[in-house]
Amino acid sequence: MKNKISVVIAAFNEAPRIADVLKVVENHPLIDEVIVINDGSVDNTSQVVRKFNVKLIENEKNIGKTLSVKKGIDAAKNDLIMLLDADLQGLTEKSIEKLANPVLTGQVDWTLSYRNNSFLIMKLLQLDWISGERVIPRKFLMDPLISSRPEVGYSLEVLMNKSLLGNRRSFQSVYLKNVINTRKSEKVGFRAGTYNDFAVIGQMLRVLPLHQFVWQFVTMAYLNKKYQAKQ
Repeated sequence: MKNKISVVIAAFNEAPRIADVLKVVENHPLIDEVIVINDGSVDNTSQVVRKFNVKLIENEKNIGKTLSVKKGIDAAKNDLIMLLDADLQGLTEKSIEKLANPVLTGQVDWTLSYRNNSFLIMKLLQLDWISGERVIPRKFLMDPLISSRPEVGYSLEVLMNKSLLGNRRSFQSVYLKNVINTRKSEKVGFRAGTYNDFAVIGQMLRVLPLHQFVWQFVTMAYLNKKYQAKQ
């Protein structure tokens, strides 16, 4: 349905955190449905999700974020998809409105967020180009390129960017001032979390060579300023 938003959240072992996200989106006036894909969690993520009036899709085993998100998009009934990470802290109704309004009002084709704990260079350039918080028309997400590398854990956002940039879709980066995503170090400890942070970069470089990886960030930072200047 036009101008109706379906929220898609992929979750893996997010029982301690996902309720803070769901309580904001469950009855938000801009949101028509919420779909949570439990990606083979071994904690009580499912039990937490079932306390809310949302649709729950259960993966029998962990299949990764890319395929989980694709499941949610395929199940969504609306024209607009809001992608949210399950581990956000500080999300509010206002955050949802800020992320959605530039698309709902036709200012740009899609949005993405940068948050209070985005890396300094991202905050200076006002762009977290690998952010998981986005509002995108469903038809743009049908490009097979986006889900073409599911075996690479952190391929989704960079391939999504590649598709949207390649099709010249305008966008706006939205600052969610009080929102943070939970660092891996808080979930699994400093050593394992630090290792994971480096692994993220390595996996992204398996999808895009270094020069394309840098080009994507620089190009998006430039276009973000350009699109904002037009408004």
